[in-house]
Amino acid sequence: MSPIIQQTIDGDRPLIEPLTRLVRAYDRAIHACEAFDHAASREAIGVLRCALELDSSASRSFDALYAWCEEAVDCRDFVGAAQCLRTLRNAWRAATNPSADVPTSLETPPDRWSETRSVIVPRTDIPVS
Repeated sequence: MSPIIQQTIDGDRPLIEPLTRLVRAYDRAIHACEAFDHAASREAIGVLRCALELDSSASRSFDALYAWCEEAVDCRDFVGAAQCLRTLRNAWRAATNPSADVPTSLETPPDRWSETRSVIVPRTDIPVS
């Protein structure tokens, strides 16, 4: 993307750092997986794969992880793909801002977890056989 187009998109904000763009690409892929959108998930993961330069063992390892995510999405394991992508995203985010509080587990981040958390109460009116 040309700098002029990027400035037009971002308005008054300075040009976005490459690592910030990468984190946004992860966000897009994670969101697509969480929406169980096969086409959008494949496209977003494909963008991450295309961004790699496969000249190092580390980049080939990332490519293998992205390939696994694509296979998981093809098998309709959107949760597994989202967990893998979220772990990678959090690692990159921590690299861009080491002082930030970044979740390190594979679980849903705390802000989302607290919204969906509920207490399961067994029903007593159903006979057990």
